[in-house]
Amino acid sequence: MNNNNDEDTIDLNEQYTLKKLKNNGIFIKGASKAFTSFLVLWYLSKKDMHGYMIMKKIDEFFKPQIEIGLMKSTKANKIYPLLKEMNQNKLIEFYNGIHKKKNVKIYKLTEEGYKTLELIKIYYKRNMESALWKELVNDLKN
Repeated sequence: MNNNNDEDTIDLNEQYTLKKLKNNGIFIKGASKAFTSFLVLWYLSKKDMHGYMIMKKIDEFFKPQIEIGLMKSTKANKIYPLLKEMNQNKLIEFYNGIHKKKNVKIYKLTEEGYKTLELIKIYYKRNMESALWKELVNDLKN
């Protein structure tokens, strides 16, 4: 998404608020789902992918936690309902493709998905500037 036009910018005080994110299914069932949704949007902002590839990318992100047993690998019964919900909320759409000689759905971000991703990034940046987040990051370094 090219944000060079003023009309493409996100106004946090109006249309794109936390309520909008909640309505798009981002913050409904806890931080885990919210962060996974963020990762899906982020990965799809870089490249269109089929569901299995998205699962593998999420597992790659959490590889250290999965390897030591703090987390389990991403399961199809978790990611596909999330992709369906994100599609219903018009954050992503899909087209038919082929992977290893099988028909698959290839997911891509919609314009609304790009805008939602940008909003989430703004909120994460703001959180990271707070004293509590700085304390957390400091503690992670030690």
